[in-house]
Formats: sequence, C-alpha cells, structure tokens
Amino acid sequence: MDSSFGEPLLITAAGSVIAGFGNANSDLDLYAIVPDEVASTLPLMSYPEGSRIDVVLHGAGQVTKRYEELTTTHWPPAEIGPGDLGTRRQVLDSVSRFGLGLLLTGTPEWSSWQRRLDAELSGWISSWYAAEAVRKRIAARVFAERKPMVAALRIGEALAAALERRAVERGERYFKPKWLGEKLRKLDDRDGLAAFELAMCPPASPDKVPAYLAQVGELLDHYARDVDGSAWRVRLSHARGTEQYEFGESRLVTRWGLRTLSVPAGGPVDHAKTWTFALDEEWHPDVAALFVEDLLWLGVECPV
Repeated sequence: MDSSFGEPLLITAAGSVIAGFGNANSDLDLYAIVPDEVASTLPLMSYPEGSRIDVVLHGAGQVTKRYEELTTTHWPPAEIGPGDLGTRRQVLDSVSRFGLGLLLTGTPEWSSWQRRLDAELSGWISSWYAAEAVRKRIAARVFAERKPMVAALRIGEALAAALERRAVERGERYFKPKWLGEKLRKLDDRDGLAAFELAMCPPASPDKVPAYLAQVGELLDHYARDVDGSAWRVRLSHARGTEQYEFGESRLVTRWGLRTLSVPAGGPVDHAKTWTFALDEEWHPDVAALFVEDLLWLGVECPV
C-alpha cells in the first residue's frame, strides 16, 4: 500500500466480490483510511498476477466528517435542496464500503470504529431507499398526464427503491443498485424478483401506462406500508442552470438555453425560488409544468 499520505490506519477489502456478487472478471476494491487528506478518491489501479485491484484512499478527517454527518442528521432531512441527494448518496457509498468490507488491518481505534459502523448501516441505507421510493412515486404522479412514458419509468424506479429497502432489511446491504436482482435471488425472494422484473419492464406504449401505474402502485403500498411519511413534504427548487426572463405578460423560464417554458407573470412561479407541498397535495399547474419540463428539482424533507 502506498504510504505517500501516511501509514494506513484502516484497510478493508470491499466491493462486489466481498458482497458475494462478483465473478472472475470483477475487480477487488481496497478501501484505506490514511492520516493525511487526499486530493481525490479516484481509484489507484494495479494488476498483480493479472488481477485488477483498485485502491481508494480516504483521509481520516474526511471519513470522520462523513460519519458524523450520518450519525447527527436524519433522512429525509429537515430541509433539502439541489445537491443534497448526490452528497448523501456519495457519503453512504463510501462509508458503507468500510462498514461492510472485510477488515484486513487497522489500528485498534479504527478497527473498533469499523465494527461499530457495521451495526449502524442498515438504518441509514433503509431510510435512504424509503425516501427515494416516495420521491420517485410523486414524480410519476405528476408526469402521468403530461408524459405517461416518463411516469412509467419513474414509478418503476420507485418500486426498485422499495425492493432495495426490502433487501436491506433482510441482510443484503451492499449499496449498489445494479446488484438488486442478485440480492433478491440470493435471498430466494421470488415475490421480490417478480416485482423487480415488473419494475425493469415498463410498458412500451402510452395506452398501457395507466394499468402499469396502478399495478406498481399496489406493490408500493405493500412494500412501503411501514414507512411513516406523515410528517414528510415535497420541496421543489429551480434546477441548476435555470434562469428567468420577463417577456411582456409572461415569464420565460429556461435551463442551459436548451429548453424554455412560458408561464404567466404574477403567478406562483414569478420570482419564487422554492415551493413546498404535502405528499398528497396537488401542485399548481404552473409549478407542475416547470417540473415536467425538467426545470425544477424535486426533494423530500421531514421538518419534524
């Protein structure tokens, strides 16, 4: 192990091989915590005896900060904005690799931290997927009338998130969505596999979307029946790259100069930057129109 950033404090073998889903062509990930801060977490690759090994270095300060964020904040958060989802996903991905990995070596302090982390991960990952299932389902509802094919894709993603949560609660906690089918197969979850196939095979024509939405909706009600979202709400914000321009009696909303939508001046989107709704609340048509055209970002938060 390269010691350019100090002697490693902890080294774990992680990734799909350790999780039980790898094959002869899979690489092996070594996650290391080092005393000094590192400029990048891009893997350092090597090929001993033809095997690919990716070493990913993490500074101790960075890992400690990410861990504290997980232990001191609940999910969904009290207030959410663009970028928060990506940050949370990155934190869960990197920190979970240490907790679920095979401990190879470490100082007593960091080895104890790794064992403690293993016991804490399930709740964090489960809450992530619960919120994602709700978020994607709400998006599907808004898309249903205007872009039914997109609605079908979104509700399929909602079902996949609910199945990920189901797998976590049954012990399959590896935080990589591409292995969902293998997780369910490993658990011998035949009902879950059937639902997974449905999530991955949305209808090919708009006329079949309503029936698909209803069928998947029933499964979501089943798999998410224990999720208490009574205090949750939707927050919509302008997506990155969005700008507004006055144009007579209208306001033009554009993003990256690639798409533009005209909404009435003086309406709910005039000068406003965020909107909040209850989960089952209907959105104002102007707000919904902006969202459908990919001009707004959707998040779920829990103020309580």
